Amino acid sequence: MKSQIKNYEALLEYLWADEQLKNNFIANPKSILAEMGVHVSNSITVEVHEDSLELKNLVLPLKPESQVGNVTESVPGFQAVIQQAWQDESFKSQLLQNPKATIQKVTGTDLSDTLIICVYEDTPTVKHLVVPVNTANEELNELDLMMIAGGIGHTSGIVAAYQ
Repeated sequence: MKSQIKNYEALLEYLWADEQLKNNFIANPKSILAEMGVHVSNSITVEVHEDSLELKNLVLPLKPESQVGNVTESVPGFQAVIQQAWQDESFKSQLLQNPKATIQKVTGTDLSDTLIICVYEDTPTVKHLVVPVNTANEELNELDLMMIAGGIGHTSGIVAAYQ
């Protein structure tokens, strides 16, 4: 049994260090999470998506109950995209159907022609997780830089996501 993990960043360290573990996690995430002390309800399906240098997977999380108000200009980066998707069903549909063009339009960021972006939407019964490229040996692309500047990283707490 693996040691217990406290957050997604800790899990990523294990995954980046062990290719077989990463492949097992992508194929059967709930069993790997259980080995690491994270209980996922039987009613929740976990889908894992792996980034590459040419592919960026993004997750539109469930809207928190406390989320109120309009999107403001002060919301930076991808967080502004998430906020707008929570507020506007038409925009959310555009984001899910054509994520790259929608993100470029909202953020004003010019993304590489070779970059592919996929957006997945969490539901009460489906949780999407992303295994990003290990950037310790790679250069960040424009979207990664924008997400970090906006406070959206891949280190969100995994334990809290299932409680």
